Order: sequence, then structure tokens, then C-alpha cells
Amino acid sequence: MTKPHESQHQTAIARTHGGVGFAALALAALISMGGQTASAQTTPTDERIREILVKRIDEEKRAVGMAAVVVQGEQVRIVTAGHTALDKATAVTPDTLFEIGSITKTFTALLLADMVNWGEVKLDDPVEKYLPQGLRGLKLRDHTGAPIRLVDLATHRSGLPRLPDNMPYGTRADPYADYREQELLQYLKRREELTASDGGKTTRKRDERYEYSNLGFGLLGYVLGRAAGSSYPDLLQKRVLTPLGLTASWLDLPRSEEVRYSHGHYIDGDTLKRARHWRFDVLAGAGALMMSARDIGRYAQAASGAVDTPLRDAFKLAQRKYGDGMAPMNPQGLAWLLAPLNGRTVFNHGGMTGGFTSSLWVDPERKAAIVVLSNAAGQTPDDIALHLLEPTIPIKGVVRPQTAVSVDAKTLAQYAGNYRLAPGFDVVVRLRDGRLFAQATGQNEFELFAKSPTAFFARVTEFEMVFGEVKDGKAVSFALTQGGRTRTAPRID
Repeated sequence: MTKPHESQHQTAIARTHGGVGFAALALAALISMGGQTASAQTTPTDERIREILVKRIDEEKRAVGMAAVVVQGEQVRIVTAGHTALDKATAVTPDTLFEIGSITKTFTALLLADMVNWGEVKLDDPVEKYLPQGLRGLKLRDHTGAPIRLVDLATHRSGLPRLPDNMPYGTRADPYADYREQELLQYLKRREELTASDGGKTTRKRDERYEYSNLGFGLLGYVLGRAAGSSYPDLLQKRVLTPLGLTASWLDLPRSEEVRYSHGHYIDGDTLKRARHWRFDVLAGAGALMMSARDIGRYAQAASGAVDTPLRDAFKLAQRKYGDGMAPMNPQGLAWLLAPLNGRTVFNHGGMTGGFTSSLWVDPERKAAIVVLSNAAGQTPDDIALHLLEPTIPIKGVVRPQTAVSVDAKTLAQYAGNYRLAPGFDVVVRLRDGRLFAQATGQNEFELFAKSPTAFFARVTEFEMVFGEVKDGKAVSFALTQGGRTRTAPRID
């Protein structure tokens, strides 16, 4: 058998960490709006797209620079606006480099799918099979005793947490940089010991619920490298980036490419400030890629099936349904989220780092795709991306900051607990250092701010959370209003 991507597979194609807040609910609402029409409208013109980007930058002040990529079959349109940094006059171009964050996970999943197609690994292979020799006796299991498999890592069904508990948080502005192989292996050994000592209470049953895990995808990239006798960066370059003709895509930015890098920013209230560049080590498979709009356009084109590539079959394998995901809203492929849109199934993934946000949507039936890149973190460009994919879906617009009031810690403590917003979609509310935080299934933790002693909002997405009756010092439920809909979440702990 010919080795993967050698001889006939050498030809490149001719053209080429977790949204936050209750994004899943918001996206579900937006998608349902698109379902009101039987057919899609014409994609906006380049001029109109530029107007949308400029508004997000200049009026709404939620980005410094942006790029939008529109894939329609063999045609790839790229529209840019704004600048690479607050203090620079350098305009964003199709070749400007953006951090794409968790969209990297779709690349890691594609690598897995390609290796499966070539018979190098199996989806059902236990992760422990590919650990270093010194850990070969380690049993990486869920609390039922079942081995955690490669497919479980790729579909967020492993039971592993979003992040390991031994991650050094000395520099939260660059949280992944100092987490290396040694720390990862120490975590895995410690996890086995804890699981054995407490009957498995530290893990969730596989398939019982979806739990978005950057740790899981970082581990997946690590073990795939080991399975191939390589490193994840070298393997991704050889098996994915090079075959797809992606020449402006980097896990570790070389000094020669720094001139093309767009600096990241974060939103502080209603002000944009410079953010640190995120660096990755052993968890690179979760979110390390930096790409130009031109490169990610080629990737989106390949993912849509609009052009033939050596990885066509791998894309198909990655885009199958493997689990219910964040039921009932998003079934899960290998990394990809599957969403219904006007009778079709579209695939999506977003990304966020300390200074960037991104949104990728793929519509294989129409051989279409949309990518929106922003050099600011805080508000995702999902609303813009969905509008470009399906113009009947309106642009949600900017989430404006609200004024918070002070609430005493005793009152806040009544709200801490676990709540069920929908089947398979829970919200954990925590009190820490006198501040209230929430984390929904499959999403990052974010802070809640008080509008009143019972009503709260977030600065990462628009909603209102109102806690109800308190019994025995605990709130029995909360009501969430978002997108014109109100849902009640009863306490379940």
C-alpha cells in the first residue's frame, strides 16, 4: 500500500480554549429562524459584507480587524476590514494570520479520520494503547470500567473535564503555554488513582452526557502523534496541512511570519485592549492553529466537498453522526457539531482564544461554507457567519455591557448548585471569592453579574437569569430569558 499522501497524494488542491455562555441555545434559536423559508437567499455582496464587518469594528467596537470567507463551490471570496492592532495602521488582508482556537479540533479530528481510513488506528482503540511505555499498565477508564476510546475523545464523551486540574494558572493570559507532556502524564496517573479510590465518582459515564473537553482533544492529538511515531505538529503538517495546500497555517509561529500576525484583543467593558498571544505545548490539538483567511478558506472549501482533495474520505468520516452532543440541539461528529438548517444538515465549529474569535460553518449539500475571523475575544461572530450562510437569519448584533450591582455573598450562596435547563444540558452555578459563575454543558465557565439580588446577566452573551424561590437556603430554580424565549431550570442537586 502506498504511504498516506505520497506519490498520487502529493498534489495540493488548486485553491484554501469553547464558544462561551449559553451559545448553544442562542444558535438553536437563530437556526430555527432560518427554517422559516424553503430556500436560501442570495449571499450578500462583498460590499455588503464589508459594511457588516465595519459596523462590528467601528460602531459596535467588538473587533479591531475581521475577515469573512465565502465559499460557493469552486469560488472563494474573501472580504476584510479593520486593522491588525489598535496601535497599528496595518490593514487586515487575506494573508493576515488569526488564531482560530478550537476550530483546530476539526483538524485534529480530520487527522484521526485519515489515520482510521489508512488502517493505522481504529476509532474504538483505547487511548491507553498509545501512552508511553512507562504508562502502559495505566487503565484510562470511565467509572463503568470501560476503556476511554479515541472516538470518545473526538466526540467529547470521554468524561474528561474541560481542563486538567494540574494546569498551572500562574499566567491566565496564556494558560496553555506551560502545560507539557510531563504534566499531562502526571494528570493521567493521578486520575487513575483517584478513580480507583473513590469508585469512579470523579468521572461521568461515557455516553451519559456530553462534556466539552479541551483536555480530551489535546490528549487525542498527543496519542495520534505517538501512534504514528511522530509529534502532533509534524504529523498534522504532513498529513493535513501539506495535502490541503495550506501554506499559511502554523501551530508555532516562526519569526519570519510574525509580520503577518494580527494581534489579539479582549473586551473590557466597552473598551478593547491588547491580549497575549496564546502558545500551546502538549495540548496543541485543542486549539493551537494560526491561519490566514486564504488558508482557512481552502480548508472550508475542502470540508464542503466543493473540491477534490486527498482527504475527501477523511472529511466524510469526520462528518458522520457519532453522538447526540448537546442534546437536543447539536448532534456530534468527530469534533464537528451537526445542525439542521432548512432541511439540510450543516456542520459548524467555533473558536476562541484570549484575543481572537472565529466561526466556521459548512454546508456540504450546497458545496458552501462561511468563515468569519475576528482579532478580539468576548463576542463570537456566529451571528455574522450564520447570516452569510443563510441570509434569512438576522444578525444578532453586539451585546452591550450592563451595569452590575453589589449582592452580598450570603445571598449569592443560595444560588450555587446544579440546574437542568434541557435534557442533557445542565448549568452549574458556583460561588468563588464572593463572585458567581456559571458553566453550561459543553461550554466555558463565565461570570454572572447582578442586576438585582435575584436577576443576573453575563457580559459574554445576552440573557437574563432570574433565581426563584429559596427553600432551606437554596434556590429551587432559575428562569433564563434569551432570544425572546424563557426557560425554567429546576435545581437537580
